[in-house]
Formats: sequence, structure tokens, C-alpha cells
Amino acid sequence: MKIWDSFVRGYHWLLVVAIAGLWWTAEQGYMDWHMRIALAVGALLLARVVWALIGSENARFTAFVHRPQKVVEHLRDLQRKNYQPSATHNPAGGWAVLLMWALLFVQVTTGLFATDEIFFSGPLASLVSSSTQGQLTDLHEINFNVLLTVIALHVVAILLYRMKGVNLLSAMVHGKRQNVRPPRLVNGLFGWTLAAVIAASAYYFLW
Repeated sequence: MKIWDSFVRGYHWLLVVAIAGLWWTAEQGYMDWHMRIALAVGALLLARVVWALIGSENARFTAFVHRPQKVVEHLRDLQRKNYQPSATHNPAGGWAVLLMWALLFVQVTTGLFATDEIFFSGPLASLVSSSTQGQLTDLHEINFNVLLTVIALHVVAILLYRMKGVNLLSAMVHGKRQNVRPPRLVNGLFGWTLAAVIAASAYYFLW
């Protein structure tokens, strides 16, 4: 049965491609493309946060954000092989999602004010002092390394869950999971439309 709408799945995989693109364009000095991708990431992130309020039942904060005690219980169940997959992120995964969103928010926001002091400055860099630009640029670089570390841990976690017999990745590809209660899904087209509107606004006002 289907548990993930098209927007949640597409958002996930577009982020994978976009983060790789951000790294490559920064390394190669293609800063115009770097900023274009960053604005797209920001639009996707904002749309996904809104989707966590009004989107599909299992994509909402109320579905996947649990008390720390639930996380501990989940990890114990997983160790004892008593864990039963549900139609949303597991308790540990829910907190990982929030952490990833926070890091992405910091990355996009600091990038708007960052500068290399020679060839490129973010669209909002002129609004702050040169010293603040430098601080935010440093934070932008440090935060990206933290983001890459969290992504690496995310991949390791997926592999560990797979070793425990839990395939987290497949559901994010085809959107289906067996033997769970089907959630109430909202048409992903609404999420894509929201992301497109946010992206168009960002390009219009910031580019």
C-alpha cells in the first residue's frame, strides 16, 4: 500500500542531487549555478515544512516527531528485532529529519549573505557589514561540512536498518510499504505547486 506521496519522495531525491550539485559548483567556482541550486533547495525546504503542517497525514510533524523516550524505545525494539515499521518516519528518523532541515536552513540562509570578497557575493550580502559577511561565510563553510557528516550518518543508519531487516530506502523510491496502516495522502501536485511558487518568488526577488 502507498505511504509516501509524490512530493515527499521527489523532494527527498531532488535534495540528494541538489546537495551534490552545490558541492560540485562550489568546488569548480560556478557560483551563479551554485546560487540557482541553493534557491531551489530553499524553495523545496520551505515547501516541505509547509507540507509538514498541511500535507499528507504521515508527512506532518504530528506524525513523525516523538518524545525522546519513544526514540529510546524504538532503538531497543530494533536491537531486539521487535521493531514493526509504520507508515511514516520512525522516532529516530523523525529527529534526523528535523536536524537535516535545520542544517539546510542555516546553509541556505548564510549563503545569501556569504562572499568570497572577489568574484561573488550573495544577494543579501550588501545588507550586512563586511565583518558579518566574513562570519556568515565561515559559518556557511563549516555548516556544509556538518551537513555532509550528518548525511554520511544517515546513509550508515539506512545500512544498519537494512542489516536488521528493515528496508527504509525502497519506500522512498516507489512509495509503498506492506503491512502498515495506510495514511491519508494529499495529492503531491499541491506540494510541487507550492515549491514552484516559492522558487519563482525567490528567483524574482533575489536573483
